[in-house]
Order: sequence, then C-alpha cells, then structure tokens
Amino acid sequence: MEKFDALWNYQTEDIKADQIANDIKRSPVRQKLERARDFIMERQKQYKQLEDEIIAMADRKEILVHAVEKEEEQLRLLEQSFQQNPPADDSSLQRMLSDVSRCRDTLRQYESEMRHIVNDTGSHEKQLRSVWLDAAKAKQNFDQLKVDYDNESKVKKEELDQQRARVKALEGSVEPSLMAEYLAIRKHITPPVVRLQYGQCSGCNTSLPSATLSKIRSGSLVECETCGRMIIQ
Repeated sequence: MEKFDALWNYQTEDIKADQIANDIKRSPVRQKLERARDFIMERQKQYKQLEDEIIAMADRKEILVHAVEKEEEQLRLLEQSFQQNPPADDSSLQRMLSDVSRCRDTLRQYESEMRHIVNDTGSHEKQLRSVWLDAAKAKQNFDQLKVDYDNESKVKKEELDQQRARVKALEGSVEPSLMAEYLAIRKHITPPVVRLQYGQCSGCNTSLPSATLSKIRSGSLVECETCGRMIIQ
C-alpha cells in the first residue's frame, strides 16, 4: 500500500503544479494580451490585402492609360482618313461611322473604369490609414499589457518552478512501473489516480463488481474499465 501512497502524494503535488500553470494561462491580463495580439495580426493581414488591391488597381490603371492612348490614336486616324479620303458611298460611310462609334464607346468604357479605379483607390487609401492607426494603437496597448503580464506572471512562474521542483523530488519515491503507467494515463485524463469510494470509481462514479473491489482492497493495481484511471484503496 505504501507504493500507492507514494504515487498519491506525487499526484497531489503534480496537480498543484498543473493548477498554478492553468492560473497563469487563465490570467485576465494574458487573455487581454492574446486578444490584442490577434487584433494586431488581423489588422496586419487587412493592411496587406488593401496594399495588394491598391497595387493591382494601379497596374490596371496603367493598362487603361495605354489602352485609351491606343483608342484615341485609332480615332484620330479615322478622322484623318475621313478628311483625306471621304467615303465614296453610303456603305463606306456607315462602316467608317461604325468604327468611330466603336472607338468612342470603348473610350467611354475605359474612362468610366478609370474613374471607378480612382474612387476605389482613394477609398482603399483611406481604409489603409485607418487600419494603420488601429494597429498602432493596438500595438501600444499590447506593449503595456505585455509589461503588466510579465510583472504579474513573474511571481507565479517562480511559484510554478518551485512546485515542479517538489514534484521532481518525489519521482524517486514512486516505482518506475507505476510512474510509467501514471504518465501514460495522464496524457488522456486527469487525475490519473483516484480513490475507491462507496464501491465506485471516484473518477467517473462507476460502480465496480465485487471481484474488482476485492483486488483493490487486497492492494492490487486496478484500472477502471470505464474511464481508464488507476483506482486505489
């Protein structure tokens, strides 16, 4: 039975270490710090997306400028051709007028698209400034929270190190086979070891058959068939 007492004492100190570690993770200041970090990362992502869209619009605008120049040159050539070689018949005149109309329609489409690009670029640049300001303010908040959290957690981390040292010191008192089984179960469920209470596994409250109860009371190691924990007297 002493070997199980040693295991129980080890688990008691091990759980205390877990509780301290969880207290550090659940710290309100840490949670605010993580939210501030996530907000900054989201704003950085948004900023990059806006930058990429502005660059894409600038590239498209440049393409449209060249396309407008090409259409205007085509329109000048048509007008020059009309002046130098007037159409000889109605059919030729209609074809030329159709070409002129097509050029003008294309120019109007290009110019309309360019106006939209200019408006959208202005809107994106405004959003870009807003996102940058949000990220800058969030970074200042993050830096202050980081200082607060470091100060707050320093004491807790020292406490955790001391508790883990106590846990480490108790390892030698536990039989290696029990320790191996304890660590294997601990990966899946906590606590790995529970007491027998009123004929039940106190981990999952499952009633145990009489044969199992006899094994536990005789000092044999028994694992709960329901939750997998080690059950001791």
